[in-house]
Amino acid sequence: MFKRILVGLDGSPTSWNAVDYAFTIGQKFDVPVVGIHIIDERILDEGLLEDIAGVLGFNYYAGISSKLREFFEEQASVLLDEFLALGREGGVKVSSYQSVGKPYQMILSQADPEDLIVLGKKSHKPVSGFLLGSTTDIVARRSACSVLIVPKEKRQIKKLCVGYDGSVLAKKALEMAKSLAKVFEGEVYALHVGEKDFSNEVGEHVQYVGILGIPEEKLIEYCKEKNMDLLLMGAFSKGRVKELILGSVTSFVMHHLNIPILLVK
Repeated sequence: MFKRILVGLDGSPTSWNAVDYAFTIGQKFDVPVVGIHIIDERILDEGLLEDIAGVLGFNYYAGISSKLREFFEEQASVLLDEFLALGREGGVKVSSYQSVGKPYQMILSQADPEDLIVLGKKSHKPVSGFLLGSTTDIVARRSACSVLIVPKEKRQIKKLCVGYDGSVLAKKALEMAKSLAKVFEGEVYALHVGEKDFSNEVGEHVQYVGILGIPEEKLIEYCKEKNMDLLLMGAFSKGRVKELILGSVTSFVMHHLNIPILLVK
């Protein structure tokens, strides 16, 4: 289903949960998992550090950024060593990548269209080598490959909901859900919000649900009421005036639903 799985790691609880999901899927589908840690170049900028020193009242000295870089690189080595050890212990094919730059740019540069990127939904660190909060949003929007966004809480992959509207991406999401359900022994629910009936498209072993209402609100409501473990949906559909003004269905669901979301590209 995927060629590789790339997972962002910054040491926060959500990033370790992302690693857990990456290992679980990688082991089941026998694909390699790459742990990525990016030191954000913006926190090493000498001008910024001098300004911060002035605001906080501590002494600034030229070259402090090199000391900070050494510190962050040591932290990165510890994190990635732990990542590699956990993966090998679980029988997963693992490797790692560490660099300095803008996190979202570096992650996107490493991913191919056939890959899966796994990221934590939110970093709880005010300053982090990965700055995962904003990175997740940008990567999800710009990535050429599918992106799995996971919160802090770990769930089994048993009840899978697909936001279905008959589009090419919705059909791809449904096929992914079927593949995941097969290896995890789960159930697939295809949810369409609207008047059209797609029940003849979803195939066997899929429970079709059609309801009326506002798509983003009903997707969230249904997943919460039915205690879904994973939502799959096409990522960032384009062309609607509403999305230009209010933001896409994808963005709304990402920020209001606290279960893993697989954005299919």
